[in-house]
Amino acid sequence: MKKNNLFLFVLFWVVLIVDCAFIYSGHNEYRVYTKILLVPILLVAIYGASRDTKHKRSRVLINLAFFFCFLGDVFLLEESDSSYFSFGLASFLIAHIFFIIFFYRLKPFTDKYRLYIFSCGLLILTYVLFLLFFVWSNVSRQSLEIPIAAYAAVLGFMTLTAAHTLNNKSIKHLASNFFIPGAVFFLLSDSLLAINKFSMPFDFSGIAVMVTYGIAIFLLATGAIRFLVK
Repeated sequence: MKKNNLFLFVLFWVVLIVDCAFIYSGHNEYRVYTKILLVPILLVAIYGASRDTKHKRSRVLINLAFFFCFLGDVFLLEESDSSYFSFGLASFLIAHIFFIIFFYRLKPFTDKYRLYIFSCGLLILTYVLFLLFFVWSNVSRQSLEIPIAAYAAVLGFMTLTAAHTLNNKSIKHLASNFFIPGAVFFLLSDSLLAINKFSMPFDFSGIAVMVTYGIAIFLLATGAIRFLVK
């Protein structure tokens, strides 16, 4: 099983590198063969590793989260079309809701950790509000205020629930090595996408977004697999 996962993980990074090469060379028409293959590779790895898991509900949640990430990838292949962008945004929002439930089941909020929750929540909220302030004028011009604000709130809350898993002593190493970095890279990837799309387009933005997104989903999938096989 470990050898199979090693092959799938190597394949994931090879496909991601090829996808970035297509972005760099301007051959975006070929990305239908690379970008939308990334999440299915991870789903196969999760399925293969967790068939005998005792964490049945967690497996369902993580599979649903990655399935909606896959849908988001498909829709965002045509992100220049406002309708496809909206569908992609909605797909990723639903994915984050499943990630939230997954993380919350690992460590629910309690009064004991209220200072930690408040501190992390305040830090994440400050970052999200700053990002929204930075892109808001163009978001308003495209009449996307409500969906973008809703997505930012859900993404921020997903990051908070991931951060809170650190307080579950039995999975502290998974939280610090996989769940928290994965959530942060997801936040970073979406931030880069938002800045490029709504505020300040920059060189190699597509590659930056895909690399950070690839790291995010790889870390989250690896952490989930290690949890499910416990």
